[in-house]
Amino acid sequence: MEEVSLVFLPTPGIGHLISTVELAKLLVKQKPFSITILMMRLPVRDTDAYIKSVSASGLNIRFVDLPLIQLSPSVESQGPPSVTPLFIESHKPLVNDVVAGILNSKKTRVAALIIDFFMTTMIDVATELGIPAYIYFTSGAASLALMLYLPTLHTQIPCEFHEYQGEVVIPGMRPLPPNVMPTPLMNKKTDGYAWFVHHGRRFLETQGIIINTFSELEPTPLKAMADGRCLPDHATPPIYPVGPLIALDENSQSKSSVLIEWLDQQPRTSVVFLCFGSRGAFSLPQVKEIALGLEKSGHRFLWSLRCPASENHSMPVDADLDHVLPDGFLDRTKGRGLVWPSWVSQMAILAHPAVGGFVSHCGWNSILESLWFGVPILAWPLYAEQKLNAFQLVKDYGLAVELRLDFDGDGWVSAEDLERGVRCLMDDCEEGMKVRKRAKEIGEASRSSVKDGGSSLASLERLTDLLTHGSTN
Repeated sequence: MEEVSLVFLPTPGIGHLISTVELAKLLVKQKPFSITILMMRLPVRDTDAYIKSVSASGLNIRFVDLPLIQLSPSVESQGPPSVTPLFIESHKPLVNDVVAGILNSKKTRVAALIIDFFMTTMIDVATELGIPAYIYFTSGAASLALMLYLPTLHTQIPCEFHEYQGEVVIPGMRPLPPNVMPTPLMNKKTDGYAWFVHHGRRFLETQGIIINTFSELEPTPLKAMADGRCLPDHATPPIYPVGPLIALDENSQSKSSVLIEWLDQQPRTSVVFLCFGSRGAFSLPQVKEIALGLEKSGHRFLWSLRCPASENHSMPVDADLDHVLPDGFLDRTKGRGLVWPSWVSQMAILAHPAVGGFVSHCGWNSILESLWFGVPILAWPLYAEQKLNAFQLVKDYGLAVELRLDFDGDGWVSAEDLERGVRCLMDDCEEGMKVRKRAKEIGEASRSSVKDGGSSLASLERLTDLLTHGSTN
């Protein structure tokens, strides 16, 4: 019997990898696919423990490490916006060799090369080997609509976005203030901007785009793309919303932790949780403002606090609480607040019934996790596409309270602004009540979407039939 194989190529980094693995798990549970995930190696890797746990799960998913590639010092000195695409490009021969090896197996058919949306250069490998290429888009439909429409925007708005006097109009979305555009798009002279335009164009060459969202959350951008409005002069590849894809089985890892024990002692929905992702960290003055805002709010809180990267660390590091917090803060908030000076298992915290609000950077995975458990968000975007995500959550979806944050400024949030935001999120003010109600509704919709009869499961079934049989019939 012929084995149907799928090959995945995620962008290096734990966030993209976990989302990719969740898609692989979903597919292999739906049909008996053989799945290979190709791993580009970095000098420092934080994914080994996670890969080991997935490999031991018993699912037909294997990981293949590609050889470590060292770019020349002159290339490395150019910085991430230039280096990353060149690093990915250098892996094309390696990816070709591995996929060709699978193809040469007499009983195996490679049904697709499924690539992260930053990996569009690998479409060339799929074309050369004669196999379909699919994009896996790990962010939301609003971001995808923007990327598909970006080559058109590039012509329509020749100046820098921060210089543009009007609103940015993208099909299926509320007109956007220019300053909520993703960080890499805010300087058109950079390689980062050029690569985003390039990726948006190359999406058209794929057989489909799989996206980690669900129709009940983002109906208007999904419809705009399905209607072809984001690509005025081209046919839109089929789009398969199969989300929310979140690592629910990772939730059990922290059940016995001191954090869960502390939450067990708190009243239901009484705690506001502050966490800003794997790269989220603040300056010492901003940390002190956050502390003062939490203290003044009077609300219970759990705060995952990390400090900015240093010369010896490329990622945020654990915080020295005695050094970064205001004098006496821990004593004054003892009993109603807990500051954790390290990374936390975000899923386990959001799942706890004591948590009633989430101060978040609005990374897409964090949004989906929060909504799955019906937890409303206080939006504090930091970088990448998070401003766009926050704008959509607040203005279009009614799922978040907005901090008084000047997107044109340095992102500073005062203690007064944070206090006001936390009170609005957690107290019985009109806006907070509406957001909490909406979060519960979307939480129910997100869980229903992946069950029998749900929108995402139906989309997944269309995709798996296509991969299995080569048609949707």
